[in-house]
Amino acid sequence: MIWHTKPNDNILATKVTLKRGFKAKAERLAKEYREQLNIHPCDPLSAFKLADHLSIPYYKATDFLSSPEHINLLSGVNGNACEWSALTMTTQAGNRIIIHNHYHSEVRQQSDVMHELAHIICEHEHKAPTHNNDLPFGMRNYDAEQEEEAKCLGSTLQLAKPGLLWARKRNMSYGDISEYFNASVDMVKYRMNITGIAKLAY
Repeated sequence: MIWHTKPNDNILATKVTLKRGFKAKAERLAKEYREQLNIHPCDPLSAFKLADHLSIPYYKATDFLSSPEHINLLSGVNGNACEWSALTMTTQAGNRIIIHNHYHSEVRQQSDVMHELAHIICEHEHKAPTHNNDLPFGMRNYDAEQEEEAKCLGSTLQLAKPGLLWARKRNMSYGDISEYFNASVDMVKYRMNITGIAKLAY
C-alpha cells in the first residue's frame, strides 16, 4: 500500500501551524540521533546513514520500474525534469520502505529521504484511499498537517540549530553551509530564517 508521496519544494510555502512544542522536539531528535550515531552536534547527518540506523530500507525508483517510458520520464532524459522525488510504502509484511528518485541531485536526495524518514519517525498514517497507479507517477495525496511536521523535522534533522549557529559564528556563506551539510541553498536559507539565526550578528 502506498501511503505517502513527497511533494516538490513548493511545500516550503505552506502555512499550517505546528503543534506546540513540535519544533523543540525536532531539535531534540536531531541531537539524539547524532549522539546515537556518534556524530558531533554540529556535523552533517546523512539521511541514508540515519535510515540504516533506524533499519528502514531505501531503494532507487528504478529498482521497481521496468518501462523505458517511465524510466525516461523519471530521469528527465527528454529534457523535461521530473519533479517526482520520493515516497514511503508499507509492504505486505507491514514494513515501511522508502523509494526515491536517484536522478535528482545529491542534496535533493538527502532532503527527500530525510523528509520520508520524518514521516516514519512521526508515525504518520496515510488517510487517503490506496492507489493502483503505476509507481511512481500519479500519486499526489497529502495531509497538510503531516507535511508541515515532516518538513519541520526533516529539515531540522538535516540542518540542526547547533550546526547552523556553529556555521554562523564562523561567518560561513549560505553556499559554504550548503556544501558542508549537503543541503540545498534554499533549505539553508529556510532553516536560517525559521530559527532566527539569519538575524544574529557577530
